[in-house]
Amino acid sequence: MRAAYRTGDLVPGLPAADGSRAGSGELLDDVAAGQLLWVAEDGGRVVGTVRAVRPSPRVWEVRRLAVAPACRHSGAARALLRRLEAEARARGVRRVVLDAVVERGNPPFYAHVGYRAVRHFPAGDKPLSEVHMERDPREEPALVPHAAAPAGPGLLVEWRAAPGGTVCRPRLLSGVAAVRTSGWVLGADHWPAAGAAELGLVRGTLLKEGRAAGDGEVFFDRPASRIDAFRLPRAAHPELLAWWRGPTVRHQAPTGG
Repeated sequence: MRAAYRTGDLVPGLPAADGSRAGSGELLDDVAAGQLLWVAEDGGRVVGTVRAVRPSPRVWEVRRLAVAPACRHSGAARALLRRLEAEARARGVRRVVLDAVVERGNPPFYAHVGYRAVRHFPAGDKPLSEVHMERDPREEPALVPHAAAPAGPGLLVEWRAAPGGTVCRPRLLSGVAAVRTSGWVLGADHWPAAGAAELGLVRGTLLKEGRAAGDGEVFFDRPASRIDAFRLPRAAHPELLAWWRGPTVRHQAPTGG
């Protein structure tokens, strides 16, 4: 299922996913260690897989959920998760957890099937941002807002689509931010505990690609998927986490810029 990790990122140009390089040895090691594996089939053809790593009797971790590119949006990923959760519930597990990469656009799917964001953190080996998510398998799954507001103080960068391109607004927070998630809001970034100096650094980075607009905003004459500061905010500022990315990024209209 390595092909599943080579395609489907929300934006181009991200570092290769670990799963794209994982070989059969990793799978065999997991199975030999007693970890659990489920496979989804269609007409005898494998179209998806997921594993459960069991760090404790009460906590299971989702590993390597993957669906063949041609079978995305078929319900296979949801079905695999539900099967894993059913087994966890039968064995008395209290939490099913996972870590999802924000820039790849994965957290909204997990939120849609009932996982809530617990904490955001920088990836250790790539300039990416991750979010730890979890749900109690004993509860009925419910839609969870995927764009939980960051807690201040700190720096928030909100991204939204605009006529002819993309607009972002960097601003300082004094408490919990109200992050818009409706319409053509594309995402948000957060630098915890940042102040005026960090705001100046981030604004300077944004202005290298865009131009100043009104109300402290920066305008870019192209979709967010073609803006380096949106694709990889941590590449320029390691403490600036991609906080969430919305699926509208895929559908933002191209421009001539």
